[in-house]
Amino acid sequence: YTFEVRFKTFFAPFISLFGAILPAHAFEGKTAIDKSDFNRKPIGTGPYKFVEWASGDHITVAKNPDYYVKDKPYIDQVIFRITPSREVGIAQLKTGEVDVVWNLIEAQIPEFEGDKEIDVWAKPGVGVERLVLNFSTPTGERAGDPTTKHPVLSDPKVREAIELAINKKLIVDKLLYGKTTVGTSPLSTGWAAPAIPASEFNPEKAKKLLDEAGWKAGPDGTRVKDGVKASMTYQTTSGDKLREMAQQVVQEMLKEVGIALEIKNIPSASLLGTWADNAPRAKGTFDINMWTTNPGIDPHFHLFSYFHSSQIPTDSNKGEGQNYARLKDDTVDKSLDEAGSTPDLDRRKAAFERAVKAVTASRAHIFLYNRLDVDGARKYVMGRTHNPWDNLAWDLENWWLSK
Repeated sequence: YTFEVRFKTFFAPFISLFGAILPAHAFEGKTAIDKSDFNRKPIGTGPYKFVEWASGDHITVAKNPDYYVKDKPYIDQVIFRITPSREVGIAQLKTGEVDVVWNLIEAQIPEFEGDKEIDVWAKPGVGVERLVLNFSTPTGERAGDPTTKHPVLSDPKVREAIELAINKKLIVDKLLYGKTTVGTSPLSTGWAAPAIPASEFNPEKAKKLLDEAGWKAGPDGTRVKDGVKASMTYQTTSGDKLREMAQQVVQEMLKEVGIALEIKNIPSASLLGTWADNAPRAKGTFDINMWTTNPGIDPHFHLFSYFHSSQIPTDSNKGEGQNYARLKDDTVDKSLDEAGSTPDLDRRKAAFERAVKAVTASRAHIFLYNRLDVDGARKYVMGRTHNPWDNLAWDLENWWLSK
């Protein structure tokens, strides 16, 4: 079949719009896929056919006899188990209850070094762990309103002081065993990734900036300006040991310069939820959050959604967009608009570079470290090829078991 799509104006990353083709009759004009029966019993043309979804426990797929690639896939059945934590998954991998565990963390690599039964697949990924700073007021009826100002974080010198106070290299060396690199921008790799130098670690300079901005140390060491204390909440996904350790380190580093952070973690479903879920990041009811995001091969959608001012979640746009920091920057907007409107890759790359430099200068996001893709597998699992731009099982049709 051939189909034709016409755009009113040129849109450079148009091909990224067609990641999946869905049957119109299955949705009857309804766009909420999570409300459709098709979401729970999908039908497709891939190497496996859906068999069963036991909520909270597992999803089972079986070999598709009609798959268009001859003699593939090699494995007859695959069960995707749902576990409450990485630690549970690791325990099951060690006992042989499962064959592969997805999404391990860099700090867990040494745990498997020398293991005769388990391989660790660790390759540079595209995700970047970062702090997300809220520029808007986090409380009251106007919480998250981009026309309001955060009582502490709206001050650019405070944001700069926060980054100066964080020893990112120490986090990488001590918590991640030096297995990755310090984060510098939202694009850690790829054709559009600009060369951005690592931020400076300089607590004394941070203190001087805060002094200059009028943030003076109070009796308890926490800085105060116009009756407002430099005291904020710091949230990430609960139960993630690496993130919790990183939080404690960052908390102590900022305490040294007079900024107090209270750690209040919540489950990932709450932290990373949607506008309809009243998630703090969507509604803007947070101070500082921490998580990882992953751009695609064409970074336009990622950068546009996270940093273009049109993508700030509000009542008027029904919470669409992921500009949770509430960043409004003309250079970012104009650069991303240009990057999306020209077929010239050199122009697009230059426009992305301008946008990224403006984002890093704003410190709407403070980039801590670049993530590795880390997965664990029993040594008999063969045939896998790493692809940083896709998920672990992207080439599952090529996997086979040597046992």
